[in-house]
Formats: sequence, C-alpha cells, structure tokens
Amino acid sequence: LSDRDGEVCIGVNFTSSLRVEELKDRAREALNKLRFVCPIIACTVEDVVSPRWVYTPSADRDAWLKLALVEEERGASLNPYEFIQSITLKRLPYVDGNGTTILLRAYLLTTSKEGDDDSKEYGLYFHGSHSIIDAGPALHALNLMCEWISGEGMDVRIEPSEEWKNLPVDPITATGGPCKEWETTSTRLLQDFAEQNARTVTVHNLAPPSLPLNMSDPPFHYIITASESETAAVIAETKKLGVSISALFHAAHCLAMIKMNPIPEGTEVDFSGGLTIVALERYMKPPVNPRTHLISSLTLMSSRFSLAPVLMERSEKGRLIMAAKMLQERYDRYLSDPSLPHLCAAMPGMLSGVDQDRIARLGEAEAKEAPMPWCCALYNLGVVEKRLQTQHGMLTVGSMCIGGRMRNCM
Repeated sequence: LSDRDGEVCIGVNFTSSLRVEELKDRAREALNKLRFVCPIIACTVEDVVSPRWVYTPSADRDAWLKLALVEEERGASLNPYEFIQSITLKRLPYVDGNGTTILLRAYLLTTSKEGDDDSKEYGLYFHGSHSIIDAGPALHALNLMCEWISGEGMDVRIEPSEEWKNLPVDPITATGGPCKEWETTSTRLLQDFAEQNARTVTVHNLAPPSLPLNMSDPPFHYIITASESETAAVIAETKKLGVSISALFHAAHCLAMIKMNPIPEGTEVDFSGGLTIVALERYMKPPVNPRTHLISSLTLMSSRFSLAPVLMERSEKGRLIMAAKMLQERYDRYLSDPSLPHLCAAMPGMLSGVDQDRIARLGEAEAKEAPMPWCCALYNLGVVEKRLQTQHGMLTVGSMCIGGRMRNCM
C-alpha cells in the first residue's frame, strides 16, 4: 500500500484501577516495547513520490516516545466516536519542532470520572498510515500493549541495535514464499481481476451532488447493533444458504443502492462493492508470528457482477439471496486459488508503465465537472476477541472503535 492510500484510527476503551500517572508510565514502556517488537512504527517516508519507506533507528528514543505517545484528557466521559471524529481531521505525519517525523501515534485517553469500585475508564488508540495499520494487525498490537500495561505479556529485552531485525517481511515471504502454482494459476487470477475491473458496463452507485476535495467536516457514525438471538438467527440462515456473513452484507448493500437509486427498466448495470479485503493472517507461515507482524497484511478480491439476474427476481428476499449467492460464488473462486495471498503484491507489476500522477489529475478534474459516484466499502473484522482479549489482569477492555479516511480524496 502507498502511504497516501488512507489513514486509520483504531483503539479500545478499558477500565482499570491504575492511577493516571502510573498508567502513563506503563503505557510509555509498553509503546517502547512495541517499537522494538514492531519497529515499522518508527519508520519514515523519505520519498513521497515513489514512495520509498525508510526505517532509521532513532538515536534519541526518548524524543521519539514523547512524540509518539500523547495523553489527552477527555472530561467526565469517554466517547470514542467523538475522539475518532477529531482524529480524522488531522493529517499525517506528526512532526515536532526538531523535525522528528512519525507516521503512527498512540493516544492515551483519560477521564475524570471514577467508577463505584474506584476504577477509571481510559482509552488507548492508534492513529497512523493504513500501510502500517490494518484492522487485524492493529488489534494484535493493541492486545500486546494491554498485556504489557497490565504487567503481563511476552518478555521483551530492548536492544536498540538489534531492533531492525524485527522489521516485518514482505507479504510473499510472510505467507510461505513464492507460490509453487504461481506461474500457472496467477495468470488466470490476474486476468479475471483485471477483466472485472475493466468492464465497460456502468457500475450502479449513488451520485449525490459533487463535493469539494479536501473536505474539513468530520465524519458521522451510524451504529446498528443486533442482539445475540438476532445474530444467531442470521448466522443459521447464512449456513443454510451456503453464504458467508460478508456476502450477505454486501448483497444487502447492493439492494440498498437499488432502492435508493432505482435502475430504469432495460438498463444494463453492474454492482461492485469495491475491492473485497481478505486478511493474510490465515495464510501466514512460521517463523512469522501474526501477533507481532504489525504491517498492512491483506489481499484483494473483485466483487463485481452483473445485476441482470438479480433484477429478474421480484421479491426483495429473492434479490437478496440471489446477490449473496453470486457474491459467494466469486469469493469461493478467489479463496480456492492458491495464488490469492500474493495477488495484492503482484498488482504494482500490473500497473507498471501507468502514469499514476496523470490518473490523479484526471480524477480531480472529473470530480470538479461531475458528481462523484458513491458506494460503501464494507469490512468484516470477524471475531474481534480472537485477536483482542477482554481481560488483562488489572485492565478490562470494554469496547473497540475504528474509523478511517481515504487521503487521496478527503
């Protein structure tokens, strides 16, 4: 991923009997350990055009920690959505008066309100480049921080001169090295991916009035929760149909777009939920440890398909099932391909020779002349507790919150 692709803020609220000053000291030491175990958080971008990422061990570790960990008092209550709204208005990198630059910062949020058991609510959040922060790896990193803050977790002996040895390996190495079937299967996979995204058929979307680039307004969060019984019923139904929760949600997205922006009869259109993200964690091989592999670790699937069969269904439920099954068929095709883990890594080669700056200029010009097509990007984090434990000694995690922005258009 280019460092210009996006910024992410992700973190947790937790309760603890630790006092603020002790918590600050523990959080500082925990981040110090995280830098040694996951040194990519101390990298810089030396060439913003390529871009070329360079990791340079800091001679003044205290100066880096002072810039990389910030305490913020949030008053009597801690609303994570308000905090993330404020963070999405910031811009990376963070730079101090001496020119020290960082692409990831940890925020320790404190409140003045105490619970009945003398515990207080706190927050621990990361804000950084999407190239470093992926949801799965970030949850593992937050879990490590919580373990160290509570006095648990892996033993780490910091040797600054050895830190560079812990830099993350590339996605191909992390997933076991070059795929044996790459020469025979990758062509089919790359061709399908390219063909789906080069179709000349119009992609159905929402097209509100054009908005200016570099928007300064904060995002809003619309939260829908389901009860345990509702969740169980939905999961049981997806199993009967042979589709995943991700396919069901993408299908619901498809139907919502049709309802909000009806398709004239006889119009040929495609649906595309953007690029469906697949975490690489399931493909990682020893000695790579997913818990300490803090780097964007993903590959992509195309979720584009013709809406003609869906529109032939008369009922909404029929359309939902048809769309979910069509998406699941595409997912199964990609997931069964042994080359999938390396598809994202191969994409720069697919784009070699393409003038990216020219494409960016054209995109900006088109945005000024015509409405921008809008659609949702859906991400399924799976079972959060598989990566982030809720109990860490004297620290109890109560909630998790994530937000992001695409830096190339906002």
